[in-house]
Amino acid sequence: MKKFVHSAITFLLALGSASFVAYVMAHIAHDNLGIPGSALREQALIGAGVIVGLVTIELLASKER
Repeated sequence: MKKFVHSAITFLLALGSASFVAYVMAHIAHDNLGIPGSALREQALIGAGVIVGLVTIELLASKER
């Protein structure tokens, strides 16, 4: 049970940190570099898909050990 709680807290902290960094990067790209919002949304969806895939692979691989 402790391992599950530790994993859940770690996941939530990583999610919060990633969300904050993504917001700051999008703000800089949109306001300072002039990249349109539609291009940022497309790249964000692709990045989110890659991250979800990697986290899923890591969780499934850690259950096998």
